[in-house]
Amino acid sequence: MNDTAAFPALVDAFLECGDLIAAAQAIAQWQAISPGDPQAGLRLSQVLRLRGRHDEAAGTLEGVLASAPGFAGAMLDLARLNRELGRPEDARIWYERAHLAQPEAASWREEWVNVLLALGRIEQAREVAQYLCERAPEIGMNWFLLGLVLHNRRDYAAALDAYRHAGELDPSLPMLRNNTAAICMETGNYDEAKRLLDDAIRDAPDNALAWTNLSDVYLRYRQLDASLIAAERARALAPDYPVAMQAYSNVLKELQCWDNAQAMAERAVHCAPGNAGVTWSLAMIQLLRGDYRLGWINYEARWAGSQEMRDLKHGIAKPQWQGQDLAGKTLFVWGEQGFGDAMQFVRFLPQIAERVKQGGGRLIYCCFAELVSLFSRTMDMHAEEIVPHDTQSLPEFDYHLPLCSLPLALGITLEDLGRDIPYLKADAALAAQWRQRLGGHDKLRVGLAWSGSRTHQRNPLRAIDVRSCAQAFGAMPEIDFYNLQLEAPEEVALARGTGLELVDHSAEFISFDDTAAMMCNLDLVVTVCTSVAHLAGSLGVPAWVLLDVNPGWLWLLERTDSPWYPATRLYRQQRYGEWDPVLAQVAGDLRALAAQRSPAPILE
Repeated sequence: MNDTAAFPALVDAFLECGDLIAAAQAIAQWQAISPGDPQAGLRLSQVLRLRGRHDEAAGTLEGVLASAPGFAGAMLDLARLNRELGRPEDARIWYERAHLAQPEAASWREEWVNVLLALGRIEQAREVAQYLCERAPEIGMNWFLLGLVLHNRRDYAAALDAYRHAGELDPSLPMLRNNTAAICMETGNYDEAKRLLDDAIRDAPDNALAWTNLSDVYLRYRQLDASLIAAERARALAPDYPVAMQAYSNVLKELQCWDNAQAMAERAVHCAPGNAGVTWSLAMIQLLRGDYRLGWINYEARWAGSQEMRDLKHGIAKPQWQGQDLAGKTLFVWGEQGFGDAMQFVRFLPQIAERVKQGGGRLIYCCFAELVSLFSRTMDMHAEEIVPHDTQSLPEFDYHLPLCSLPLALGITLEDLGRDIPYLKADAALAAQWRQRLGGHDKLRVGLAWSGSRTHQRNPLRAIDVRSCAQAFGAMPEIDFYNLQLEAPEEVALARGTGLELVDHSAEFISFDDTAAMMCNLDLVVTVCTSVAHLAGSLGVPAWVLLDVNPGWLWLLERTDSPWYPATRLYRQQRYGEWDPVLAQVAGDLRALAAQRSPAPILE
């Protein structure tokens, strides 16, 4: 064959049917006739790539571009080669060059969009996907890609619109229902998510992503057996899919299979070391099991991996402190997450302040405005300045450090905890006013809180129906129960209607100072995992904390005490979702405490 015009189609036919030997032989003939033909070099690189000779393939493509600098096909194959080798940034560069060389080409832009998403270049991915929709609005896949980009941007309403349009054009798109279900899950519409996932699995029983999402839906429904089956099916279909491993680990945690849950989380991190979500999941298990050495390191993944924090941007332009010399410098420590986290971690402020002072620097602490007065009472001496988070203008500083990164910076271990209790103090004058107002102290005074933040993803599992509390604690005339649950008048009425006569002053708790002052006049606080538990613990007020089977990491596992709060006793669920045995145990211990109590000193 001396006419080279037939070679491209011939070689492509061989490659399409997998006949590499025939393809290589045809390319050799082609190059013998036309040694510098860039099309021949392009196909030679493809054969080399399929043979695993990636360096030679890259060298061949670079040679092609040396002789034909504007050849978009060679640029595209270099992009694909780098993507295949796990070099997304290099792949991105070559996709952009291919686009500049051949702006009208569209068949490979899906690959480009996926590379941009992998790199977190959401806006650039959106521009590419939008271009595809404008250029070929009749193609469903283009709208699916736009939906995928908007989904990654968490613009869920716009993503759903794009997915719906894609479905109208091409209902057979394989991941359409799965992705739409994922948005329904993000927005709390679990019934619609389940319907979509059931349909997706009915049409494609081997859809590992759909099985993974279905496992999460059943977990939300609190149907552990079904969730486990779905997670195991996802794992069987895609053994190395990190998100399926994470879903499986989540079910195992609720089943209290901690060794297997951690092993699965570790494998997920091994398969996807840059995935903040799986790293965060591993951190939660490590900290819960007391492995603070590794747990604090992985805890830093919270900014992208935690569902509650992944969309938060602190907007601080200055660098985060990583141990740099602080001589003549100012370190800005700032509060993060919720009020309970701030109360838990502010104990480390004196230690970091001492390190800064020894290094010749200054420390400024920025905390939630609602906590300034409470924290300033004991922390004022350790910081040059304490400022509220909503201040109009922040003071000047050189480095910043989030409050919950202090344990990592200080190398905190379990053995370092509990030595500084109490590290917060109530306002003495307010405490005295509450003491006078509450009057005689003939009965045991017990504060009660039954729910955490209503928006927290685990609150449905951590919270206890107030009627169950009322049934457990209602027949105790020797105890006065005081409501510590804020903004819950309807639930207080339910408790009273069920037989628990709660004393309710919560409408007067304007700040945490008010709550702390009243709390210090109680003998005991009984609470679920919420800021009330942290406030009592940091004040040194005795507290009994009721925990579900998969508790917050600070409470560790199995033990009835807390290294974080020595005056706290822990009551744990033994079986998923079962609060009645816990409440029965607490009720029995309350009766015993009331029977043996003697007037306790008032904490101020």
